[in-house]
Amino acid sequence: KRAGCLCCIAQGYPHDPDGPMVEAHHLLSGGIRRGHGFIVGLCPFHHRNQPFVQGWSYVQHREKLGPSLLNEADAFHAQFGSDEELLQQQAILLDGRKDEA
Repeated sequence: KRAGCLCCIAQGYPHDPDGPMVEAHHLLSGGIRRGHGFIVGLCPFHHRNQPFVQGWSYVQHREKLGPSLLNEADAFHAQFGSDEELLQQQAILLDGRKDEA
């Protein structure tokens, strides 16, 4: 979660460690959580469709950030990738952060 929201970062919005808490989205298989190794970080909007940027309306969140997983799963995956692609992106992001440490 400390690495940031995959979707926001992919669109050029840098992660602000002092900003809203990034949430852990557990990837599923057959409606069941796949385990602790299958988690990606998403902001409140991308995860639960909850606007969080002060001064932005809901419409602005959708226009600037893209679809949320909760309300528009098909559009979300079309824009940001399948669960497997998200997991690969998360691994790349975490590997990059290890290099900074």
